[in-house]
Amino acid sequence: MVGAGAVGGYFGALLSRSGNDVTFLVRPKTYAAVSERGLQIKSVNGDFTVRPPLIQRASEIDSVDLIILAVKAYDLLSVLDEIAPLVERGATLLTLQNGVDSEERILSFFKKDCLVAGVAYITSRLSEPGVIEHYKRGMISLGELSGEKSDRAGHIHQLLASAGITCYLTGQIMKAKWEKLCWNATFNPLSVILDHPISLILDSAPLLEIVRQGISEVIAVAAAEGIELKANIIDETITGSNQFRDYHTSMYEDFKSGKPTEIEHLNGDLVRRGERRSIPVPTHRCLYGLVKGLEIKRGSGKER
Repeated sequence: MVGAGAVGGYFGALLSRSGNDVTFLVRPKTYAAVSERGLQIKSVNGDFTVRPPLIQRASEIDSVDLIILAVKAYDLLSVLDEIAPLVERGATLLTLQNGVDSEERILSFFKKDCLVAGVAYITSRLSEPGVIEHYKRGMISLGELSGEKSDRAGHIHQLLASAGITCYLTGQIMKAKWEKLCWNATFNPLSVILDHPISLILDSAPLLEIVRQGISEVIAVAAAEGIELKANIIDETITGSNQFRDYHTSMYEDFKSGKPTEIEHLNGDLVRRGERRSIPVPTHRCLYGLVKGLEIKRGSGKER
């Protein structure tokens, strides 16, 4: 498991608790915290603590069957360089990044079929190194980019399901990633710009119109890339958000904690895809510019 944050920490802890041989590749602060107190999950489904093996460099382990990539999209390339020897020895990758560009970047890096794509659906946060607060959901969809039902995808599905993780095997994994992008590329940046939980968006007709227009642009870009999203995706995305109305988004949590945001791999990626396809995406161009501006402002020390 690469990463022990809100996503990797939760799913990895479930895998570890169920008796799987799971090693976590983590940063120094997480290594120190988990070594001392264990990996702590404070969940609506019950709290528990596991003490899995930890490493700080991939070179500390000889070989693995599966590498679950649970890092942020902006950390992906540095991680690929780190785990390259393990991939060369036959490890399969499972991607759990937001956005729709991770698989392209991985395949471009390794230049071989080495991954199964995944989508994580979870409401959780890293409250401090080694401590994950889990509020809602906890599901993974996964599948081959080709849509085929492969043995390796089936084995990963069985592994996750046996650990008590709600898991679905799909022949349309990229469609699932684009559908999640409809939410991530609208509610995430708006929450940062507005400095508020998503209830403000849901209770404002003008803000919901921005969401609707933003999703319409995602639909257009996806269609140009051969992905037809469901007809009711706009209303479904908005209606489904009501269960999270009192929560902050993951991008908000990252921004407020001083970390980079995934804006480049959500709205920035959409802007670049739109340019390549000659599809206007003014909503995402605006959201991208505003969040980038806030990041610059914060970096100059004018905002904390």
